Amino acid sequence: MSNTNHSVNVQRESTSRTSIAALVLGVLSLPGSLLAWDTLPGGGFVWGLPLAIAAVVVGVKAVRDGATGRAAAFAGVFLGGAMIAMMVVWTAVGAG
Repeated sequence: MSNTNHSVNVQRESTSRTSIAALVLGVLSLPGSLLAWDTLPGGGFVWGLPLAIAAVVVGVKAVRDGATGRAAAFAGVFLGGAMIAMMVVWTAVGAG
C-alpha cells in the first residue's frame, strides 16, 4: 500500500461585494435618515431614503442570487426597511 498524504486546503468563502454593498448602504441610511431629518434641506427623504431603498434592492438581489454573506445582505435589507418604515411613521405622525 502506498502512503499518500493528501492535504485539503479549506478556506472560507469571502463575503460577496453585493452583500457588503447592501450592508454599507443600510448603515449609511441610518445617519442619512436620522441626522438629516430636521437639519438638512429635504431631510431624510433626500439623504436617507435613496440609500435605504438601494440597501433593500441590493440586499434582496444578493439573497436571491445566492451570494455569500447572506447575513450581511439581510442586515442591509433590515436596516433599509427600518429606515423606510421610520420615515413613513414620522411623516404620518407629523401630518396628524
